[in-house]
Amino acid sequence: MAQNIKLIKLLNGQDIMAEVISQNDKTIRIKNAVAIVVVPSRADPKTPSVGLAPWAEFSDDKEIDVASFHIMCIMNPIKEFISQYNAVFGGIVMPQNKLIIPGA
Repeated sequence: MAQNIKLIKLLNGQDIMAEVISQNDKTIRIKNAVAIVVVPSRADPKTPSVGLAPWAEFSDDKEIDVASFHIMCIMNPIKEFISQYNAVFGGIVMPQNKLIIPGA
């Protein structure tokens, strides 16, 4: 399971989520990066939903170094985003605090 998953806000306004491998003053090394995109809901086009889309989709690189001067901030994602991210990359999907009772 991916461990150090972070939301990264870039200066160009783009939000990405990725596993941070390492970080220093000049660069941050990430892998399995996805862009966070807002799309219209199929059920109600007036209500947007959030999805994950490939980021740097034309590259074969598994790990990417991003220059620190392109980064506005790095944050911890909410649990729902981590679950969705882990589902995409084969990690363990954490249950959403719901008790499921068979036959109820």
